Amino acid sequence: MESLEDRKQRASLEKAETLNAYAQEFSDMREQIPTGFRAAEVIEANKKRILRVLDATEADWQDWTWQLRNRISEVEVLGQILNLSEQEKADISQVAAKFRWAITPYFASLMDRDDKNCPIRLQMLPSIRELEMTGRPDFSGEEYTSPAPKLVRWYPDRVTINSTNICAAFCRHCLRRRLIGETDIPTRDEDIVKALDYIRQNKGIRDVLYTGGDPLTFSDERVDWLLTELGKIEHVEIKRLGSRVPITMPQRIDSKLCDMLAKHHPLYINVQVNHPKEITKDTARACDLLSKAGIPLGNQSVLLKGINDDPHVMKVLSHELLKIRVRPYYIYHCQGTIGIAHLRTPVETGIEIVEQLRGFTSGLGVPSYIITPSGLGKTPLAPQYQVSEGPGYLVLRNWEGIVYKYENPPS
Repeated sequence: MESLEDRKQRASLEKAETLNAYAQEFSDMREQIPTGFRAAEVIEANKKRILRVLDATEADWQDWTWQLRNRISEVEVLGQILNLSEQEKADISQVAAKFRWAITPYFASLMDRDDKNCPIRLQMLPSIRELEMTGRPDFSGEEYTSPAPKLVRWYPDRVTINSTNICAAFCRHCLRRRLIGETDIPTRDEDIVKALDYIRQNKGIRDVLYTGGDPLTFSDERVDWLLTELGKIEHVEIKRLGSRVPITMPQRIDSKLCDMLAKHHPLYINVQVNHPKEITKDTARACDLLSKAGIPLGNQSVLLKGINDDPHVMKVLSHELLKIRVRPYYIYHCQGTIGIAHLRTPVETGIEIVEQLRGFTSGLGVPSYIITPSGLGKTPLAPQYQVSEGPGYLVLRNWEGIVYKYENPPS
């Protein structure tokens, strides 16, 4: 007769076998998903080719101001870096007449030279489908929730200040592409001062985000000024920067910058990584410096069709982020901004991704799935785990799909 201890052991081994099968399925899939670390040799070869094209040196490459000055924005230069068909060149030129594009030499080195479906190429290179012009310029309704210049307020206790229209690279899915003109224009000091005056006059505001554009395209001195002025407001408890620079131009992150940022705690930085191919040794170095300066890092992905709309890709992305100490924070449903309909997925795709993350990876690696309806702030969506309820109980479904009854204590 089987003892109780034997039954426990048998049940444990059977459960472990089921879990091993789940793990093996993912292990088989992850080998097919490109990452920046696995592509290191190809990226290095691309880098050397770009340096030849731009007649530059290794010292130039490591200089963030050189990276920013030499953003690739001409199809003739791009054609020396990537293998482009004449039709692709014509399409890029046609779209460029309507929507600006530019990419740092560093981020261009992450692109596959031949694959049109490379996730970096799809994010950064203009598509002829942008000229379908569906969507709205200000899908988020920022222009109707801006009580002071360059300031957006959706919540009682926090606001955003759009500090510039400058980015190291212009993503095709940008929600503020209406603000990205032909030239780089930082927000005027007088507008920043008016935004700060509004915050001073509204003592319920305790959390302020500088975004743009990208505030880390500024000099150390200007970033210091922005944070110092914010720090003078007594009721502001938390300062945040929204920046993709650690991903698209990691050369910007150095010890001098981090020493300055460390003066302004509590300071948080959210980055945007949409695919594991974006996480390289350079990204890891930049994030390590920021982490060692005491700055918590979070990631805000955008759900993009053909780029990361796959549970396995998102799982690898979460794992790669956690390895460099960046917490997966949000997955944003792609906005209905003008010209980017071809990158949008159904809402159900994001819910399915979260469902395939929950239980299949650490809770640290499960971001919230967010929709931002016009002017109404963030609305989280999640799979439905409560099946039904009754007097004193709930019927719930776990991450494996197992349905069970749970005692519900009385109020």
